[in-house]
Amino acid sequence: MGLYVGIDLGTTNSTVSVIQTEDSGESPLDSLETCPIHQYKKIGESVTDDCLPSALYFDIENKRVYTGIYAKERYSSGDRPLQTAISVKIRMGGDSRLEIPGLFGKSQPQIFDMKECSSFFIRTIVNSLKKEYPEQAEQITDECIVTVPAAFNDDERVATQNAVLLGGFKRCKILDEPTAALLSHINSDSYDDSADEETTYKLVYDIGGGTLDVSIAKLTRDDYGGYTVDIVGLSERMNLGGDNFDRLLGAYFLKEFEPANPAIQSRSAEDKSRMIARMVSHAEEYKIAMNNDIVKYRNNPHRLSKLKKIVNFILMEPFQVTGIFINKQLLDDLFLMYTDSNTGLLLKPVKTALSRSKLQKEDIGEIILTGGMAEFYAVQDTIKKFFGDNVKISTVDDTKTAVSRGAALYHWGLDDDNFSDEVKKISTISNKLASNIYVRNSAGNFDLLIPSDLSKTSGTYDYIISDENVAYLPFYLYSGTEPENGEDNTATYTQLAGRMIPTKPEYNKGDTIPIYWEIDENKVITVQIQNDANITLSRILTPNEIAQSIVNQYEVNPGV
Repeated sequence: MGLYVGIDLGTTNSTVSVIQTEDSGESPLDSLETCPIHQYKKIGESVTDDCLPSALYFDIENKRVYTGIYAKERYSSGDRPLQTAISVKIRMGGDSRLEIPGLFGKSQPQIFDMKECSSFFIRTIVNSLKKEYPEQAEQITDECIVTVPAAFNDDERVATQNAVLLGGFKRCKILDEPTAALLSHINSDSYDDSADEETTYKLVYDIGGGTLDVSIAKLTRDDYGGYTVDIVGLSERMNLGGDNFDRLLGAYFLKEFEPANPAIQSRSAEDKSRMIARMVSHAEEYKIAMNNDIVKYRNNPHRLSKLKKIVNFILMEPFQVTGIFINKQLLDDLFLMYTDSNTGLLLKPVKTALSRSKLQKEDIGEIILTGGMAEFYAVQDTIKKFFGDNVKISTVDDTKTAVSRGAALYHWGLDDDNFSDEVKKISTISNKLASNIYVRNSAGNFDLLIPSDLSKTSGTYDYIISDENVAYLPFYLYSGTEPENGEDNTATYTQLAGRMIPTKPEYNKGDTIPIYWEIDENKVITVQIQNDANITLSRILTPNEIAQSIVNQYEVNPGV
């Protein structure tokens, strides 16, 4: 019996989808399902839902962590603001950490990095899988596919892998989210490929709670009914999503609230955190409610012009936000920085992906919208206005679960023994990076190491010793794009992982040290000096490090 697991570790929500088959010839579409995730709701009560809200509540005194619905409600209420956390995903990689204080100063603060925080979501998912598939409890954690934004760099991908390993899986492979959404879409009941030519370009617009990814895929039918997918254009990393819209609307509420009330900056740190959390959480609720009405009456201009809501909620006793009116025009004006056709941030990654693929917008056969914000009116209207009426715009069947469903299908497709005439299987996916990878040489200049099209996946870089008696080489990688019009854009490059590499004492100034590099299928980079030492820049945790991690001291969702 085969079991294939796909996980979407999202900024706002996480989901897991599973394919369970009896034999290799069975259609995976018949058994593809999104697994219910068991979560703590309140004292003595648990609940299951397809989505796990990506929120955390820490009780460090009792070594407990609560994930999902309960943690999100704690954050939204502003209760224990210093013990709650959301949007962990956009801080993956690097040195970002959370310092969680004990309640009432009873315990020393505990520090968690982002991979450790994310591992608690994975642990929740693993526990749920074992409840739903008890007969395969041992097999469940053998391997999974986990998705990441296509523009995630080396250290973010490794941090994600480490989170999955800390959460209980033995192995994981990484798939870019737009590719997962594409695979889910072309195998959905609503997909009609009758209008597709033998070769077609599809633009996947993936906007979630905190990240925005655009990928342009060239799909070519093969002789067996499957597809070869060539990723011809990727956007750069953008931390933009529903959270940004919520904060912008929340800031408007705050601006209207403060003239008649004490300034929020005069409050204690805990009160400020509580008030901001409540302001943003209520902004999200009003944003969703307004969007539902706008979409409902989109074709009724008169009704649309009359839509409005009165904002009214308790911010913190005795303060109340009241008497604020919002309508579509206000939202349009407020979100213009995102929606403007010339300077709007929603279109920036679209233009970048088109430019890099050397395509015009008229070349796109279909636009596929996915992610939690894909159904937001401002996103849809911005895309439609840019592309016009001649391009087909589709939304995946389920914006919350499409990515994990695509990841499960991809996991199934990796098994060469599996076959099904019902499945549009992607036989080949070309890898591509969102940016070039550069190394900063001894003179301080940037040398291209790995091109974004991955025309090379391994090679040798000659590092020249610039000084006498060098004990370490500063070997640091940067992501960036080639300068346009001869302009120096190196100030925009982003430093990735790096190492101070020890050298041998016999090296002299002017000597050349060959450094071998390789990038794997997960887009993780490894380098070696003359086969002396493996110096993976962002390192996968060892089994011993996983066993000794602090996350193992904590119980996740006790009683669930």
